[in-house]
Amino acid sequence: MPLSIRVQICSGLAAVSSSEWNSLLEPDDAPLLSWEYLEGLERSGCVGPNTSWQPMHVLLRHVEPSGDQSPGPLLAAAPVYVKYDSDGEWVLDVDWAAYAASVGIAYYPKLISAVPFNPVTGSRLLTAPDLSPEERSQHQRLLLGVLSQLAKSAGLSSAHVLFHRLDGELGVQLEQAGYLQRRQEQYHFHNTGYGTFDDYLSALNSHRRTAIRRERRSLREAGITVRTYRGLDCEGGFNSAQLDAMFDMYWGTSVRYTGGAPYLNRAFFHLCAARLRDRLELVLAYRGKDELVGGAWNLRGDHRLFGRYWGEARSIPFLHFEVCYYHSIERCITERLQAFEPGHGGEHKLLRGFEPVYTHSAHCVHSLNLRQPISAYLQFEASHIEQEVQAAMRRCPLRSVRRSAASVTSPPSPTGDKDGGGPGSERQPSPVSK
Repeated sequence: MPLSIRVQICSGLAAVSSSEWNSLLEPDDAPLLSWEYLEGLERSGCVGPNTSWQPMHVLLRHVEPSGDQSPGPLLAAAPVYVKYDSDGEWVLDVDWAAYAASVGIAYYPKLISAVPFNPVTGSRLLTAPDLSPEERSQHQRLLLGVLSQLAKSAGLSSAHVLFHRLDGELGVQLEQAGYLQRRQEQYHFHNTGYGTFDDYLSALNSHRRTAIRRERRSLREAGITVRTYRGLDCEGGFNSAQLDAMFDMYWGTSVRYTGGAPYLNRAFFHLCAARLRDRLELVLAYRGKDELVGGAWNLRGDHRLFGRYWGEARSIPFLHFEVCYYHSIERCITERLQAFEPGHGGEHKLLRGFEPVYTHSAHCVHSLNLRQPISAYLQFEASHIEQEVQAAMRRCPLRSVRRSAASVTSPPSPTGDKDGGGPGSERQPSPVSK
């Protein structure tokens, strides 16, 4: 560790100023990586005591050469949690935990850098944007080393970086730091310059174009109208009663389909509404004038829209597709946003014109008895994910995606361990579903 940098371990973001933390964010990292969102999870009790997410954020601060012991400027940081299970991560490593248990290794607790409950790509190793590329790379390497050492010194099995944005030299840095890299698959809408929703439909094959028009028409004929409300008590926004109704639908839908309560609570919904303002959007569906039948809770980045949570008060055919997909695609086109990430899951999104994309995770596993089989598994998994992505491109109703499928070359594969040992040169792609 350079003498001019001090590591701090922070058990809650309330100890960090919002302006400091937010100064490290890249475009589209807000709102999910913002201090307001992450600290809101802690303040509302969605993470922290009595949950499987225990904050242990890592901060790198500048130290003055004079030896002044007061905290210096924040140079880099990572949102980090000690995790006691794999719930709400979406990286699908429960089989790793089961294998570890079978050979007498405790997989939990582990250390992860992630945004709780959100399989959304973004920065995880946050660095001050005004640093030079060399300094930013140095700080990212330091953060990776701190995560690995922190897990080891705390007796944790492993350190993981989930849904990171793989740009610059980060892939090389992860390999050099001993992290096994994994790719998984999601489905996103990309706005290629459509002027209207009909332009988007015209890019689909005729079967899907006809099906989508029929689905939307059936809702209109049933008297269903859908509208986006942006921001609490803003012009054109939603009010507290609508926010509470959205939460009730979200809660009830989770209990109905999963048998358990959802990840978020009412307090968090209200904190986000107060803090994020027009970054938070509610998509609400009404039958007639005032019967609320369904809705979605979306977040808006600088250039992207993130579909996060859904709820329904009535089970109505095609309502989910309209509220969670079509309406927000149309909004992206109207608002000239670059992309829409609709959440976890795949096939039903693919059939409605969302394109397959890769997401990334990285895993530093300390025990060779666990690292070697996980590395072997990732190498086995890689070819299957590659085949799944290629097959998805061929099935995608967007004609441009299907045309390019035959000529697509695989992106550089993640790195694993050569012969199952420490970091090596063997390449391996990998999956990720949202």
